[in-house]
Amino acid sequence: MIWLIFALLTGAAVMAVLLPLAMRGEARDASAADIAFFEEQIAEIERERAEGRLDPAEAEAAKTEAARRLLRAEAAPKGRAQGSRKAALIAALAAIVAVPAVSVPLYLKLGKHELPDMPLTARIDAAPAKNDLAGAVARIEQHLREHPEDGRGFEVVAPYYLRTGRGEQAINAYQQALRLLGPTAERHASLGQARMIVAEGKVTAAAMKDFEAALALDASNVMAAYYLGIGAQQAGEKDKAIEIFARMEADAPADAAYLPSVRQRLAELRGEPAPMPPFAQAPAEEGTARGPVAQGPASEQGKAIAAMPADQRATMIRGMVDKLAARLETKGDDIEGWLRLIRAYSVLSEPEKAKKAVADARKALAAKEAEVARIDALAKELNIGG
Repeated sequence: MIWLIFALLTGAAVMAVLLPLAMRGEARDASAADIAFFEEQIAEIERERAEGRLDPAEAEAAKTEAARRLLRAEAAPKGRAQGSRKAALIAALAAIVAVPAVSVPLYLKLGKHELPDMPLTARIDAAPAKNDLAGAVARIEQHLREHPEDGRGFEVVAPYYLRTGRGEQAINAYQQALRLLGPTAERHASLGQARMIVAEGKVTAAAMKDFEAALALDASNVMAAYYLGIGAQQAGEKDKAIEIFARMEADAPADAAYLPSVRQRLAELRGEPAPMPPFAQAPAEEGTARGPVAQGPASEQGKAIAAMPADQRATMIRGMVDKLAARLETKGDDIEGWLRLIRAYSVLSEPEKAKKAVADARKALAAKEAEVARIDALAKELNIGG
């Protein structure tokens, strides 16, 4: 049945194009309009001469020219329009038969008419091309206008809103996802983070409730615990903030990406010197051995730096950060280097440089989706916008 409908639609489309061509031949004589025109022109010349508005000599010349053109029009071949109409009708009928006769078998051979529609969830989960991300989001938004009960769609677009500066829309999307899909620690923590970003870094009362709800569902949720510690610090609850960050430090794996930020917070709260950024390893000059350039449990160089006076230590750290940043300008495919640089700027409380490093890393690693995902995860963890 569906194929019959397609055939009728195709025929209608063909006729819509070809019918006007066939209608052109309805006039029995293609020169009739020209003859009528020149006859009217001659009559007009006679009227103007009779009324004295046209000189007799000029009137005679004009009348002669019009008569000459009239004779030419009358001598034109007759019946051409009929032939054109007949040809157009033949072409229309041929197209009506030929187009479906060719297109349908061709589609059956090359097309995939038996392939079922891709479910919406699969379309949403499919990674769009980077240059079509905005288009993909627009399609999801259109879908959500038509199907506002689709919580998965809201959960997909919420991070995009947050990343592109549309904080209020991100909050609404996370709220809808929570309502439609049910509460989880991740959803509560993400909603709290969105509220915090919209509030320009302040952990609001609503955000605190979200982080507390996240920890009630999953006590190991790092994001919620970290932002609760920041909230306590902002509220002047020093002991509570120290307790939260100390517990996070004790429970964190040795290589946890968030550990340097936690130690930085603890140092600020306790009034201790800020810990040095964890650079791990940096390439040594060519021809020399590779070795640690900053503090670490087994780093002699790190111990030596730690023993320096504060001003010398700060200068030394700044030099290492600048050297790492310069190296990444020419060797941008070093994911570990970018992660170290972003953490370093975060620990040094230089948010603008950290934001720029995140943007530069995304650009340098654009062809490596897994590595860009690591950059995005660290930026989210350290609350770096951009």
